[in-house]
Amino acid sequence: MPGVILVEAIAQLGGVVAQSDPELGPLEDLRLTAIRAAKILGAALPGEMLRIRATVEGRLGGLIQIAGEVEGEKGVLASAKVTLSGRS
Repeated sequence: MPGVILVEAIAQLGGVVAQSDPELGPLEDLRLTAIRAAKILGAALPGEMLRIRATVEGRLGGLIQIAGEVEGEKGVLASAKVTLSGRS
């Protein structure tokens, strides 16, 4: 799995986390808007177990800031801060 797909995995999980907040309604048409501070340190090998973490760092209207990382069997493979946008 190439590094760019690992960053996409962070964004996908971040979207699920953000849309699951019981205090805030889900946003429609949620999209990946920006990628910052991305570090791709390796690629995942076939059959490798991955741990993907995503944390909502902030939310302002339809913008959601997510920080995340993907860890493989030998350590961190990728980390990034991504911004998602949607409409209420």
